[in-house]
Amino acid sequence: MLAGLTPPALERLWFPLGETFKRDNRERAAGLGLAAAHRPESQEACFLGGSDYRDFLERHGVQGLHGPIVDRAGRELGRHEGTWRYTPGQRKGLGLGGGKGPLYVVATDASSGTVEVGERSALASSRVRCEPGVLHTDDVRGEAKLRFRSPAVAAAVVKEVAGFSLELDEPVDAVAPGQLAAIYVDGAVVGAGTITSASPA
Repeated sequence: MLAGLTPPALERLWFPLGETFKRDNRERAAGLGLAAAHRPESQEACFLGGSDYRDFLERHGVQGLHGPIVDRAGRELGRHEGTWRYTPGQRKGLGLGGGKGPLYVVATDASSGTVEVGERSALASSRVRCEPGVLHTDDVRGEAKLRFRSPAVAAAVVKEVAGFSLELDEPVDAVAPGQLAAIYVDGAVVGAGTITSASPA
């Protein structure tokens, strides 16, 4: 999320551990007898205390719109219990079986309560649109990182009236609206924006 900060906000930040390595901090924590020294890595939201975000949302009253799971042609294959339970690229937990091959979540539509599924090839996107964020460069080439654990891919950055789009040099699977797209030039973060849509070239 640091990628989305403006220069004035960055000037006011102080990172006391910013010049150190995690392994060194863990060693120091172990030497001080801190339990966090041996805590495993986690990519879950830290305030959930280890629980699944779906369970957390349900406990706090979030009720998703139930609806159909459809294929790319619009044929209903099953039912689901809330679009917010699914993310592009998801394969498990669909409750669909007996098909010709594995199916993946391609898109969700909260307004209609529809979850669309398809073959893996349907996940590939070459164009990604982002809502207005921050862009600290006029460079039209860079690298885009679209998921925390995915490698950055070369891309052209195209400024638009409302935000910007990324023309990826090679297709990327399971680009998810709502995720942050971070843009790098020569290894430095030069901008970011929230992904609003993704489509084939």
